Formats: sequence, C-alpha cells, structure tokens
Amino acid sequence: MREEIIGDARLILGDCLEILPTLGKVDAVVTDPPYNVGKDYGTHDDSMPDAEYVSWCGDRVAACLEIADNQFWVAPRYKMLLWLSLLPNAHMIVIRRGAAGPLRQFYSDQYETALAVGKPSRMVPDLWDDIRLKGEGYFFREETYEHPGYTPLPIMHRAVDLFAIESVCDPFCGTGTTLVAAAMQGKKSIGIEIEEKYFDIACKRIEIAYQQPRLFDEPRAKPVPQELGLDNL
Repeated sequence: MREEIIGDARLILGDCLEILPTLGKVDAVVTDPPYNVGKDYGTHDDSMPDAEYVSWCGDRVAACLEIADNQFWVAPRYKMLLWLSLLPNAHMIVIRRGAAGPLRQFYSDQYETALAVGKPSRMVPDLWDDIRLKGEGYFFREETYEHPGYTPLPIMHRAVDLFAIESVCDPFCGTGTTLVAAAMQGKKSIGIEIEEKYFDIACKRIEIAYQQPRLFDEPRAKPVPQELGLDNL
C-alpha cells in the first residue's frame, strides 16, 4: 500500500474494500464506480458475471455506508434497479448532457443518473441540466486523462458541494476528479485508487489544484473554472 498526503488530500493506492474499514468517519462518500461494461481499467476486472458484480458492488457500498451517512454515486440508468437495491433510500438525480450524446444501441444518450443519500444543505433540484455545457467527454475538449470512466469535474464539484461537507472520500478516485473538486472548495478529502497509473495522475492533479488561487472562495453563483491540464506541470 502506498500513501501520499498533498495539502488536505490523502491518496491511498490499494483496494478500497480493505482500506475503507481503517478510515473512520467522513462527512460524505462521493464516487463514480465501475459499471461492469467491459472497460479496461488495468487492475480491475470490468467484465465479471452479473451475479458476481452485484456481490462486488454490495460489499463496497456496505463499507462506504459504514463511514458516511451522506452518499453520492454516479450510477448508470441501465443498471438502476441494481443500484437502487443497494441504496434503497437514495434519491435519483438526472444529469442532462449537452446537445447530443453517444449512441448506445441506436439511441442517443441524453442524460446520466446519480443516486444521493442524505440530507443536502439546501433545496437541490433533481434535474441538473445546466452542468455539462462544458466538460462533455464525447463532444467537448475537457481532458479525460485516458481514463475510460472519467466523469467531468463540474459534476463532481457539485456533488462534493451537495451536503456542505468538510470532508469527503472517493473509494474509486481514478484520476482524482473528486479530490480536485474538494481542493477547490477548501475541503479535506481521501481518495482510494487500485490502479497505479491513475493514482499517479491523481497525485499530479491534486498538486496542481493546490497551486491555484483559492477558487472555493468565489461566490457560489459563479461557474466552475476549468482546471489546468497536466501539460502545465
């Protein structure tokens, strides 16, 4: 196991199922887990049988619920029944894409879904139709850092802000987008990633985030600034 501390961010390389029970309580879990659709994550097998995937997800959801009452999981709508069985008290959030989305079985994807558990700090609409004007990975130019399951920064930024929390954990942190959002908002974060390639990218992104002005002091109504890419290292 490898661990890096960068500012108020703690990054841990390893299996989240082994690490989560060692962490203690945090204010919220904000994450985007693998969907079991055959993407190549490197270490993780994203093509397991459905029954095995359900068990795999259930173990990790249970571990996350032990450390936080507030939860935000980006969950695909085509596996929503599975995720609702794991998070039965969750509220569904619909995240509208830009003008168009990728084709999936002859249909153009126009939205994504997420599940939120816990009480937000203020009234929150369950349709986020103003958030992917920039950052759509298929038709816009936001850097995805070669991660097959990258979720744009504006989504994770709003998710981190959802509960007005002071600390957040992402057990599938990938290239560190959740932790970048936490750094921008002046919040403590813990990220767990099993693939060393993405762990290293996450560390670099967090370093860059902490070198920037205190973006989280900007008024809430202002748009989220685009982060600098790794080319600026």
